[in-house]
Amino acid sequence: MVKSMLLILVCSLGLSLPLQAADEFSLKATFLYRFAQFTEWPPPPRGQIRFCLLGHPALLEAFSRLSLPVDVKDLSSKKLLNQCDVLMLGLSDRQLLAQWQADLAGTPLLIVTDNNEAYRQLGTIQLVTSPDGISFQVNLQRAAAHQIKLGSQLLKLARRVD
Repeated sequence: MVKSMLLILVCSLGLSLPLQAADEFSLKATFLYRFAQFTEWPPPPRGQIRFCLLGHPALLEAFSRLSLPVDVKDLSSKKLLNQCDVLMLGLSDRQLLAQWQADLAGTPLLIVTDNNEAYRQLGTIQLVTSPDGISFQVNLQRAAAHQIKLGSQLLKLARRVD
C-alpha cells in the first residue's frame, strides 16, 4: 500500500520509476530531481542542475543508483556552496542551521529538507515521510528570498503552501 501511494505521488509529478527504485531514498532523490525541473533560477540560464547534499549519505548513494542525468556533490565545505543549485539539508542542530542560514541568505538556491527543524529555519521545500507515503510542503516566501520561482504544477501537488 505504501509503495503504491509513493509511486502515485511520484508519477503525478511526471515521473516513471523502475520498481527496484521504490525505496525511500531513491524516491527522495527522484523528488529532488523533479523539484529542480519545476524551478526557475535567475539568469543566466543553467546548464546541468547541480545538487548538493549536506548530512545525507544514504541519499548520495541513492542518486548513484538511479540513472538520472545529474551532477551530485556531498557538500563537505561551505566553499563549495557556489557550485549548488539544489541543496538537500539533513541537519537538525539549531546552531549549525543558524550558521548555514547566514551563509545561504539571498543565494539563488532551492533548499530542500526532510526534517522539521531545518524546514522551520531555512527550508523552501520539506519532504514529509509518513506511513501513507511521501508528501511535501512549500514555503513561497523563502523561495522568493532565494530568488527562485516554483512552477504551478509543483505547487498544486504540495500538501501545504505557505
